[in-house]
Amino acid sequence: ASWQVGKKALGSVAGAGTARKVKAKPKPNVGAGKVRKVATSAKRGSGGGTGMPTRQLEEQKWAKGYKLVAGVDEAGRGPLVGPVVAAACVLTDPHFELDGINDSKKMTEEQREHCYEILVNSQAVAYAWHAIDAKEIDEINILQATLKAMDMAVMKLPVKPDFVLVDGNRIPKAMDPATTEAIVKGDGKSLCIAAASVIAKVERDRMMVQLDKAFPQYGFAQHKGYGVPQHLAAIKKHGPCPHHRRTFAPIKFM
Repeated sequence: ASWQVGKKALGSVAGAGTARKVKAKPKPNVGAGKVRKVATSAKRGSGGGTGMPTRQLEEQKWAKGYKLVAGVDEAGRGPLVGPVVAAACVLTDPHFELDGINDSKKMTEEQREHCYEILVNSQAVAYAWHAIDAKEIDEINILQATLKAMDMAVMKLPVKPDFVLVDGNRIPKAMDPATTEAIVKGDGKSLCIAAASVIAKVERDRMMVQLDKAFPQYGFAQHKGYGVPQHLAAIKKHGPCPHHRRTFAPIKFM
């Protein structure tokens, strides 16, 4: 399939974004990406899950000599249709902050879109993303597809990270365990993981909006492919579309 994502026409479901050398433009009600000569952890909390995500985990790696630390997260493991998308993000300036960012699931769509625009247009951010479509998800299973997307996103980064922080409880087999760490609920603890979470979520949501134009009967633009009653009723009425995951219930029982 050919996905139209923002202004980028992608020849396949797999794609990558790169850091753009232009200044970020602030959006209403969301703080712009700021470079402040202050200790991030002192301002934003401990990074231990009690407050907003901080740069404390990155600071710990910097202290050990790892200069570029990437955060990695995914979006789309649970939906019944469409790709799973992973993003990798390196905040190249150690003083970069982004007010209002959090685990993307705890943000409104407007907040995610605003933070996304700041991240992808900031000189202090390098990022990439990769998507695995429903066909491959069915072939290798959703866990392996997610780990593969994470690995590919890191490989596509325009800078080579010295250390990688991965949201969740496991790391892709292709990543070096000596320079990779899994962080449970990392998108609520680490700013670079939260940034990756937002990028992955916004990219996937935009794909689902495009898919809705081709298959409006399912309401993808509203529920993004999750198994809400509206979606389940549409599947029952119309049957699955080519982008539905055949190994996911209830489709696998049809």
